[in-house]
Amino acid sequence: MQRKAMVEKNAIRQWREELSGSKQEQKNAGLWQYAYKIASRPRRQRVIVNLGKIEKLAKAGENIIIPGKVLGVGNLSKSLNITAMEYSDDAAEKVVKAGGRMLGLKEMMKQESVRIII
Repeated sequence: MQRKAMVEKNAIRQWREELSGSKQEQKNAGLWQYAYKIASRPRRQRVIVNLGKIEKLAKAGENIIIPGKVLGVGNLSKSLNITAMEYSDDAAEKVVKAGGRMLGLKEMMKQESVRIII
């Protein structure tokens, strides 16, 4: 259990470092600053988004960033590119099954249009 917490902390720390280091050089600097602000919240205040919410709010083919965790509650029928700090196993499986991709943060920063869902 402690090892999983250490891995999670390292992944979150790396995510925040990538966001903070790229704020000045990105076209959408305000978007990435907002994502950094949300990702820097304490664990109790982190964003948790279900796939059902993503299904309702996103259009097919969109690039979505979740500065928190994606849970597999609900269904996903659209092909989306999603970046998140964490994914549940069910969520990752459903995203791939719907034809979507789970991108790394650096890959998402290269995309033209990105939306944050919280």
